[in-house]
Amino acid sequence: MQQSIQDSLGINDIICNIDLIERSLLHMPTCQQCGNKWGWIEAFLKMFTYKKKLRCSSCDSSQYVSKKTRMLLSLFIFISLLIVPLISYGVPKGYVLAFEIAAYALVIILMPFIYKLSNKDEQMW
Repeated sequence: MQQSIQDSLGINDIICNIDLIERSLLHMPTCQQCGNKWGWIEAFLKMFTYKKKLRCSSCDSSQYVSKKTRMLLSLFIFISLLIVPLISYGVPKGYVLAFEIAAYALVIILMPFIYKLSNKDEQMW
């Protein structure tokens, strides 16, 4: 009886969809050479090195941020900038500023989950 109620509400479908989203989007970077999964802090600190080559702490191989990841991250930054023109429509500057700060903080926190690594340096264009 309880199983049919859950199925009719679609709870199992929702749980399955959330699990799929977590597995496909929210993952930590993995070294393509040795398969070592980087931790959040390690990936976060390596984001701010501004080097093309990232070194795996396990096997010391050179890893690069994939082309797809770089494009996705630039899109996140661009989308958050689209909110600024709302000032001209009468939205108070404080609200826009608060939203921008929250959006940038969210992007920075989620960046390590979005990183995918590659063994070779892929050209952006």
